[in-house]
Formats: sequence, C-alpha cells, structure tokens
Amino acid sequence: MKIKQIKKGNNILYCNINDVDEIRTPKEVVSTWSNGFKEVLADEHNNQKGLRPPQFGAICAIRSFWTISREVATIVMPTGTGKTETMLATIVAEKCLKTLIVVPSNLLRQQIFDKAKTFGVLYQIGILDDKYVLPPNVALLASKFDNFEEFREFVDPANIIVTTMQLANLFPDEYKKYLAQEFDTLIVDEAHHISAKTWSKFKSFFVNNRILQFTATPFRNDEKKMDGKIIYNFPLSKAQEQGYFQPIMFYPLEEFNDKKSDETIAREAVKLLEEDIDAGYDHILLVRASTKNRAKELYDSIYNKKYKKFKPVLLISGLSDSEKRKGIQALKNLESRIVVCVNMFGEGIDIPNLKIAAIHDKYKSLPITLQFIGRFARTKKGLGDAKIVANIANEEVQESIRDLYNRDSDWNQLLSIKSEGLINREIALQDLEERFKGNGIDKIGIKQIIPKVSMYAYIVKTKSWAWEKWTIVLDENICKYYINDEEKVLVIIEPKESNVGWTTQHNISNLSWELYVIYWNQDKNVAFVNATDKSLANKLVEAIFGESNRITGENIFRCLYGINRLMLATVGLNSAINGPIRYKMFAGVDIAQGLSEASKSNSYKSNLFGVGYNGKGKVSIGCSHKGTIWAKWVESIDYWMNWCNEIIDKVLDPTIDPQKILEGVLVPKVIKEFPNEIPYRIDWPLELDFFTDDNLFLERDGIKIPIYEVDIKLPEIQSKKDVLQFYVGNEGFKENFELSISDNSFRIKSVSKNKTRIVKSKKKTLLADFFQEYPPIIKFVDQSTLDGNLYVTLKDSHEDKSFPSNQVFSWDWKSMGVNIKKESQTIEKFSDSIQYNVIKKLLDTGDYCIVFDDDDAGEIADIVAIKESENNIIFEFYHCKYSHGDLPGSRVSDLYEVCGQAEKSVIWKQNTKEIVKRMRKREIQRMEKSTVSRFELGDLDKLKEIENKLRVYGSKLEINIVQPGVDSKKITGDMDRILVSTQSYLLDTYGIRMKLICS
Repeated sequence: MKIKQIKKGNNILYCNINDVDEIRTPKEVVSTWSNGFKEVLADEHNNQKGLRPPQFGAICAIRSFWTISREVATIVMPTGTGKTETMLATIVAEKCLKTLIVVPSNLLRQQIFDKAKTFGVLYQIGILDDKYVLPPNVALLASKFDNFEEFREFVDPANIIVTTMQLANLFPDEYKKYLAQEFDTLIVDEAHHISAKTWSKFKSFFVNNRILQFTATPFRNDEKKMDGKIIYNFPLSKAQEQGYFQPIMFYPLEEFNDKKSDETIAREAVKLLEEDIDAGYDHILLVRASTKNRAKELYDSIYNKKYKKFKPVLLISGLSDSEKRKGIQALKNLESRIVVCVNMFGEGIDIPNLKIAAIHDKYKSLPITLQFIGRFARTKKGLGDAKIVANIANEEVQESIRDLYNRDSDWNQLLSIKSEGLINREIALQDLEERFKGNGIDKIGIKQIIPKVSMYAYIVKTKSWAWEKWTIVLDENICKYYINDEEKVLVIIEPKESNVGWTTQHNISNLSWELYVIYWNQDKNVAFVNATDKSLANKLVEAIFGESNRITGENIFRCLYGINRLMLATVGLNSAINGPIRYKMFAGVDIAQGLSEASKSNSYKSNLFGVGYNGKGKVSIGCSHKGTIWAKWVESIDYWMNWCNEIIDKVLDPTIDPQKILEGVLVPKVIKEFPNEIPYRIDWPLELDFFTDDNLFLERDGIKIPIYEVDIKLPEIQSKKDVLQFYVGNEGFKENFELSISDNSFRIKSVSKNKTRIVKSKKKTLLADFFQEYPPIIKFVDQSTLDGNLYVTLKDSHEDKSFPSNQVFSWDWKSMGVNIKKESQTIEKFSDSIQYNVIKKLLDTGDYCIVFDDDDAGEIADIVAIKESENNIIFEFYHCKYSHGDLPGSRVSDLYEVCGQAEKSVIWKQNTKEIVKRMRKREIQRMEKSTVSRFELGDLDKLKEIENKLRVYGSKLEINIVQPGVDSKKITGDMDRILVSTQSYLLDTYGIRMKLICS
C-alpha cells in the first residue's frame, strides 16, 4: 500500500498510488472493497473486537433503507457510540464510489479527515482485511480554488471529500452542481448545527443523491425542524446500559450571592480535578460560559489567575486556527488540564479526558444541554465518572431542564428520559403510523405527561386490580402503556386513525393520540379515570376492576364546597319534563335566572363552571351531573392524583348538603342606581396584567409612564351623589373620571382637560374609552363590588363577628415623637412621620435583611420588609395611613383606604418572585430621579440573593395596616365591620391574617 499526499493551498488530497506512482482511480480503490467487509460484532465477555451494537444497528438500518428509498435519512446515535466509524463502515459496506461529508466546524473536519484516510479503527477491530482493502482517497477542502478546472482536477480522484458547510456554501453553483453529479452520497455530521436556511440551500443541489444525516440530538440549534426520516435511533438509556456512557455525578452548589457564584463554582470544580488527578485519572476540566466576553472574564479573573498550575487554555471564536490547534493539542497532551470555552468547543472533538464540567452559565434549552453533557459521559478505559458542577441558585432555566438543577437530581436517569422524550416526539411527527408498535414501554416518565385536569370517579368493590386487562378494551399491539403498580397508576396512549373530510383517498388520514390515565385509591376504594376519549372510561374500569359504579348525580356538586367567593361563569340546566327545550345554558348576568330555575322542580343542574378562591389562591372548578369534574388547566400526573384525592373527600362527605352549596354563589345583577354603601377601594380592570406586563404604559403629553408607577384611587370624599368619582395619577399628573349609571347601561367619562392614553402592544387608546369597555372594579364596605353596572353582593355576612383582639397592636406614638397626621417620610426622611418610625422599629429588631420604602404611586406597600427563616423567605407589607384627627379616636374613615390597600396587595401572594422584580424596578426608577435609595436596609445585590433563594425556598406573606388615628379601646361596630370584612377577604382568597397597628 503506497500513499501520496498533494496540497493546493490549504486543501489536502491523500490518495493511493500504484507501482508506477500514478493515483489509483476511485473505481480501482472501491474494487478492493468487494469482499473485504466483515460483519464482526464486538463481544466484551470473550474479548472479541468488532462493531458495537449501535454501529451495527445503524449500518443495517441504512443498508435496508437504501434498498427502498432515496429520502433524506437521519441516524440518531448518542455521543461516544462511534458515529464516524459508522459512516466509514457504511461507505465501504455499500461500496459508495464517491462520498461528500459535510461538517459544521474546522476542527471536526480535520478529525474526520484523519480518520477517513485510514478507515479509523475498522482495520484494527477486524471489520476490514488490511491485505486486500485499500483505504479511500480522501480530500480535505479548506480553502477556495482559483477556477473550476483546478477544483475539478483536485476532487476527481477522491472517494471521500470532507469539508465544512460554511465553505461548501461559498463555492459557486457550478462547483455544487458538479459535486452533486459526480458524488453519489452526501453525509452530514452533527447535522443539528447547520441552520435550516443554509442546509435547504445546499441540499437543493443534491435532490437525486443519497443523503444521510448523523446527530446525537435531532433538534437544530436554530430551533427549526430537522428534515430527514429518522431511520435509526439508539436510545441514550441503552448507551448508558451498555457502558458507552459513564455515570454522571452532579455537584449542586447553593450560592445565592451572584458576585461569589463564579468563585464558588471554580473552587469546587478545581477541587474535584485535583482529587481525580490524585486518584490517578488523567481528567480535564471544561469551563462553560455563555459568551466570548464572559469566557475571557472567567479565564482572566479566575482560572488563569488562581489556578495557573493547571495551565488553562482559552478556546473562543476569534482565535486563529493555529491558536485553536495549539490549545487542543495542549489538552490532548495533558499539558493543560483546564479549558475555558463557549459553544464552539466540544462538538465532535475527540477528547475523552474531558470529565469535569464547571457550568458557570447554564444552557437554556434541553437539546443543547444534552449535546454538551454528552462530551463528558463518554467511556474510555482508565477514566473515571463524569462530574458536573453548577450553582442551582443563580439562574432561571427553561421548564424542560429545570429539574436537572434540583438538589437531588439524578442526571443519569433524567438525561435519558428527557433525550428519549424529545427524540420520540420527533419520530412521531415524521412517522406517526409506525410509532408505538408492540407492548409496553420502558422510559415514558410519568412527570412528562400533563393531561387536562379532569376525572370520573368510580366506587369499586374489588380488593385487587387486574391492570393488565386493559387489553380487553384497547389493542395492545398499537398502544403504549406505563404501569406504576406501587402507586396504582396506569397510563395508556392509543393511536387512532380517522378519515379526513376533504378527500376520499384511502392513504390520507388523520392520526390522533388518545390518553387514558387510571388511578386507584385503595384506601377509599375509588378509581379515577382521565380519558381524552370518555366513551371508553366505563369499559376500562369494568375490565380492570369488575363491578363498579360511577359517581354521578347531585352529590357531584359537593366538589364546589369550600370554594370561597365562587363566581359561576356558566350554568347548564336539563328539563325534568319532556318538551321542545331539553337543555338551557346561562352565562354572565343570566346566571341569576339559571340558579333560580335550578331550584325549581321542573329542571335540574346539568353542569356548572366557575372561579373562586380556596384560601391558597384562585381556582377554577367545573362539574357535571354525569360525573365529570374538571379544572381549567393542565398539570402533571402526580398533581392530578392529589387533586383527585382532595376532590373525592368532598364528594363522599355525607355532611355536605349539595342543595345548599349554591346558596353563597356570587351572582351579578344589572343595577340602575348606586348602592347605598360606602366605596372604599378601586382596582384596575381584570383584563390588565398589572403585575407582570412590562409592555403596559400610560402616555401623557408624549411621555410613557409604566403602569406600575401610577395609582388608581377613590377620592376621600365623594362630592356628588349621582356619579362615582375616581382618578388615575401619580406625583406628576392626575386625571379625574366619573362613573354614571342609567337604566340599562353605564358611562365612564374623563372630567379633566388633559387626557391620558393607555398603551398596550403599541396600540393606543384613550383611558376613558378603555374604561368604558373594561371598567375598573369598585368595592364597598359590605364587600359588594361594582363592575360598570354589574353589581355583586357577598351573601356570607360577617356582621356577628369581631376583629380578633390578638391581631391588634397598640403603639405609643406620642412618646415616639410622631405626628399622627403625617404619613410619609418622603425622600426628606421626616423623623416625625408614621412611616419613618415604623421603619425605625423594624430596623431596631435586627430581624430583617431588607427594609424597603416603597411609598409612592403604584406601590406594593408603604414598607416592604423581608426576613429569612430556615426554609422560608418572609415578606411583610406595612400599609400606613395618616389620622384624620389630631388625636386617636373611633373614626371609621381612618380605615377605609388603608384596608383597601391591604386587600389589593394580597394578590402578590400568588407569586412572591414578582415582588422582588417590582422592587428592583422601583429602585432603579427612583435612582434615575433622585440620589435617595428606597433601601433602608439591604441593596440590589441582597435583593438578587433573595430572588435566587426563592428558587429553592418557600415564601410567606404577612400584611399589616398601620393607622395611629385608631384608638384600640374605641373600635366601634362600623370600624369592626370594615376590619372583619378585609380580614375575611384576605383569608378567603389567600389564607392570610391581617394585623392592625394603632394607638
């Protein structure tokens, strides 16, 4: 075997020559492959070398596929299972005369070129006979050519060309047409790296060629779909099981201070590196950063500064090829034990010694995370387990990978579950009719299935279940199932084919997927079914449990018990007598009529749906007399199981009278005049996402004002009786509005000269016009509410209750030097103000890590104080209000506004992370206008630390109203009424008790 190397610029041709020094033609080379390929399988138990199972499986799949199709085909093989040797073995087995291999990077091009010119390890493992089989003529294309003739002359002798997609796309169309004409096979390696637009343009020249794509994760980095039928998918779980992946050890850190995070990660990762080296492992530490500048910063300030003995190298874009090669060589030679990089390093680079990853910046998506981690889990004799170091406290990541960064995460299990879940979805999209053949599945994670929250409940009589008898109802040959016999959960997925309406052609049809979840609560002997095809629910229960009874009828409506302030959205009624109208649906203001008819003997409730509160926040609930109970969201299986258990406790409770459940339902009615009650609170319309929408502004005189810097308020005194007045504004502007009610309508108009516009998603509307369509919500002291001219009264009266005395705290404001008529400390820090002295008292305790002055339009509360307990972050709101008199007394007017503020602020309980985000915005906004910070204790860094801790710890909210104008010994019935009313609202909605700090 004689070899010759030819160079033209950066291009290299490595070829066989005959006895007279002539280059052997591609046909001459391929002729030696005829009987030289042996299908030898590796057998570790008998020390037999050969093809690995994933390599053999892929080659067989390709050869089989090519007998029937020339479609683009995709091979999915996890990193480390031998993709390159699979390509080369396919080329020689199929005697591919001329093959073009395209890769995403220069480094990978060089690596495949080096393997291709010697057929990799195929000779050594006995697949090829080195006495007869010549290696291919291989060309590496790394630079442009002067003209087409020069290009043609250079590539003509090649059996294999290796180049990058970037360079290939730069070639003139004439070059591409020639390659497509002369080369019968196109192979793309690491296909997920090539953008859809680039690939589509290049592939258009090769429509008549055989095309293979190789990847470990068939998801493009540009988030576009990869084309190509997945003809072979070797699961990651199999790669782990067969030892191609080392175990992955996850080392989670909890450093909540961002400034210390990088140092902590580096210290732990280098410690692991030192331990591995001491244990005799030649391991290398890879440091992952999100950007080039970030990588350089980590290299300069930490790794090359503090850990110089490991000779760190920096590999980022912008370096010359020679600098990159020098760095790679230092790693391969183990001269360097640390590499700092971004995304360009790792894909296809054969450095199995990479065994420790310091993830300073997490990848945001699952596909790229899988690609990255694959580099560390590759198996090689003499190397230890892979180790991942990350700070789980300092970054938000996508839902799809959030559970990877939990304290007790098992990456070995989660990575295979997630990888296979994603790949299976891709296969489903490409080849739905062939998916889910056979009985049973191995790796569908129960937490990955998120059905709509809905169920039927059945009383069953058996003491055991025959879950395997689901096959009586469904075809086991096409369905997949998951069984958890310990928790008694069965999940079945059924493909169902149906005709399409726009053609009679038999080979075109819809394929949908039905989901059935059966859960058996043995303690209660109740079976629950969640089925997308409800018609089969009874049959499945009968097959699995035998004799059973579905719970239906009036008792189903017990599920509404305990829902506070329930507002029904729909009421469906069935007629109890035969007639032309058997069913009626009521919604909106017609709910009252529906409830009235439901109480009559000539009709009965068919279905109800509404929204209310359960003391932990807002919930939705629907139920039907036929037995369906549902909520308006999707959730995990374990959540659904807990939900079923909670619901059935109410449904089976004989002490709950289903006839009385609807007595407390809130019913809207149209009113023609204002109620004879005192309004004390006004809220923005429900249609505005006031808390989280950053694109919501008010525009005044051409200036945009974020809505969180603006208040909507009622004046302290309503000066007119026939209208209700309110205003919108802050310290910079104020626009007054009036709401009037006529016989069948309402009107909201601005009574100010200068008008304000509301801006949402670039759409501008006069605020008065917006309010006319979406009126603000006005609340009265009896807890009734007004929405335009729709009035809702609360039927559950609290008049016979008193505000608990143990929630009333008296302070001696006089000895503190407080002017009880001065509420705010302002940026002047008035020491005789109420707010100043509340802050001082909080600071004196030493219990808090943050005390924040949020007083101003759009406030969360006048004071937000934060303290930390062992497992919780505790937020305390203090709503302060000045006294309407010189001395403390029994003025009910002192409580109206401050109680309204307390009620409005309870909504923050639904997501305490939003409190932190709003505080940050408010501080930045203040510092742009003033030099006085809102922080009385703590700073933005400490706030960020709290935000990080909220990803790990729970949170609590406490609400306090501060009114020195109230004398604790002179609280009247009217004052008690408003306090009890507010307390009731806080408990009904989010389960919070309020404290009153007074005189």
